[in-house]
Amino acid sequence: MKNVRIYFKKLGRMKFVSHLDMTRVMSRLIKKSGIPVWYTEGFNRHIYMNFALPLSLGFESVCEIMDIRLNDESFSNEETLEALKSVCPPDIEFFAVCDPVKPTKEIGFSEYKLEFDEIDSKMSTALNEFFARESVICEKVGKKGKVKEVDIIPKIHTHSIDGNVITLTLVAGSEDNLNPTLVMDTFFDNTGIIPTFYTVLRTAILDKSGNEFE
Repeated sequence: MKNVRIYFKKLGRMKFVSHLDMTRVMSRLIKKSGIPVWYTEGFNRHIYMNFALPLSLGFESVCEIMDIRLNDESFSNEETLEALKSVCPPDIEFFAVCDPVKPTKEIGFSEYKLEFDEIDSKMSTALNEFFARESVICEKVGKKGKVKEVDIIPKIHTHSIDGNVITLTLVAGSEDNLNPTLVMDTFFDNTGIIPTFYTVLRTAILDKSGNEFE
């Protein structure tokens, strides 16, 4: 028995599939692929799957990570990748299967690209002033629906603005996680800038040292 780490892209229409439904999709694809996957034991047996950092509804990603366990240690990573590629639907793309290097608790940051229809000079100036603040307090809803106040500025690791694209590297992981929509909602609330439409693409999952998570 061995653990393998699967890398895939979630694009296009798949961004409208929730994380819960995504687990169902992946379970069906794995079954269809015929790879020797390991099932949990007990009354309600199911495929062991662990998503490194669940993706928010409406976001696209080129760096999703999922761990599974295989019964057959001789079944190679290359065979696993080819089997998954043979059954993947449109807007899901499996592109790598590797041996896990670090546990998911070592995830520290996540990088996003937010693309707007337009970022004019007024909004660009307001964004730079916003990110330069020492503190910005907002309300965040926790997993159990409990609302708490958080300071988002220390959780923004890096930021940049290039044309109509904002790139944010935000704190991420099981212990703490900052959603880019919370950053933008807080920005609009604090500055009076009229909210505009934007898309979100996750481009990297990083460890606590800021290196690519493997």
